[in-house]
Amino acid sequence: MKRRVFVTSVLIVLLTFLVIIISDLQSYAQTETGKGPLIVKFAYAPEKIRKGDIWKIYLSVNDTAGNMKEIAFSINEPGGTRYRPTFIILKKGMQKEFTGYFALHTAASRDLSGVEITLKMTISDDKGNRKELSFPLGFDGQTMKPLPPEMEKELNRRIGIIDIDLDIQS
Repeated sequence: MKRRVFVTSVLIVLLTFLVIIISDLQSYAQTETGKGPLIVKFAYAPEKIRKGDIWKIYLSVNDTAGNMKEIAFSINEPGGTRYRPTFIILKKGMQKEFTGYFALHTAASRDLSGVEITLKMTISDDKGNRKELSFPLGFDGQTMKPLPPEMEKELNRRIGIIDIDLDIQS
């Protein structure tokens, strides 16, 4: 009887450990997600910047079928504040893959010191497949760190501007 209780306890501990590991792996989905037709090879955005800086969200995305069509953006701020969402339709030649950055202008008339927001980005193809990414951002006066030199040439191309005004709330 004691042996069964011991074995059962060990199994429960192991299963709990596996659930924790799997949950942690899902939180790294922005570095390499290879399931489905939409594959995010690289995604990065600084988590802290100064108000007024241009926030750059760096991406490298591939669609094996070449059917990517649009990217939707929305920003959430704690406390129920929501901003008007926007989207970008990908240009011809970018449906199969793109590498570069999206820019969000953070100039605002209100004080953003200490404000924390989250940018949600949804990449969609014409078959209904979607890939969602989230990027947190805080305004604390730090300047953005430059990209590593080996990545700068490939990623330092602007793909588009995220047209969300941090002063206009819906």
